[in-house]
Amino acid sequence: MQLTDHVRLLASGAAGFDLSDPLDCHVYLVRGNRRSVLIDAGAGRSALSILRKAGSTGTDPDHLLLTHGHADHAGGAAALAEELPGLRVLAGAAAVRWIAEGDERGLSVDRGKAAGVYPADYAFRPCPRVEPLTDGTEIDLGGGVVVRAVATPGHADGHTCYHLLTPAYQALFSGDCVFTGGRISLQNLHDCRVPAYADSLMRLAALDVDALFPGHHEVSLARAGRHLATARDAVARGLLPRSTT
Repeated sequence: MQLTDHVRLLASGAAGFDLSDPLDCHVYLVRGNRRSVLIDAGAGRSALSILRKAGSTGTDPDHLLLTHGHADHAGGAAALAEELPGLRVLAGAAAVRWIAEGDERGLSVDRGKAAGVYPADYAFRPCPRVEPLTDGTEIDLGGGVVVRAVATPGHADGHTCYHLLTPAYQALFSGDCVFTGGRISLQNLHDCRVPAYADSLMRLAALDVDALFPGHHEVSLARAGRHLATARDAVARGLLPRSTT
């Protein structure tokens, strides 16, 4: 599904557009005129389909940028890296060890199974090739298209959003930090941290973005700053925005 001239949606599960396995988050391909990157990996059961769709654009992605380590976003990283030997897998430093080792307790997969979110036989495959990503890291895709990492802990340790800058517009890949309507995703998990979440929402609201591409639910193709402002305004009043979970 082509969303803009630089952004294509390759996968989306039951909490989105039902383009792929029900467990998948939104998986995006971002292209410049020299290279492309993937944003998130899905849960793993759609990995080959994601690669076929990415390859159909004429170039294989050379980076996989994970927003965080939860299985619906990072569970497919190992399979994608296995199929693309040159793929660099990057994630926020706080989540790297869990992803590399497939630590289902660290990544709260065990809690997801107990709650029925993931089937009992689901297994998070370790991805030892994952590397730590630092705040502000930029990847130049060519033609004035740049992806910049923005550290946004709160929903999960190591959560990272990605700010897309192009000559014509700016966009935010927000993972599970913020959704349309300024909604967020609070969960009763060991690394969901309210004060850090509030700080991250205030930081994102300072960005000038036209489009919002979250990890689930609707996308926003214009005037996306209004969604970030809604979340900011709730935090400024000493409250938290409405949660999708």
